[in-house]
Amino acid sequence: MVVDIFNKVLVFLFCLSILNVIRHAFFLVRNIINKERFVLEKKQLLFLGMSIAYILMSFIEKITI
Repeated sequence: MVVDIFNKVLVFLFCLSILNVIRHAFFLVRNIINKERFVLEKKQLLFLGMSIAYILMSFIEKITI
């Protein structure tokens, strides 16, 4: 029971991490096309780094969900 809830939370966090990386990639591409500077605040950069780290950790550790 507790393991199922924990797995659902991990899947939810994994989906949010993927969406966060896709969002920042979209903004990066948009700024490159418009020839503008891509600026991230400290909080956004922290969340992006944590998202990328969680996605990479999931692939490296081969977590089964």
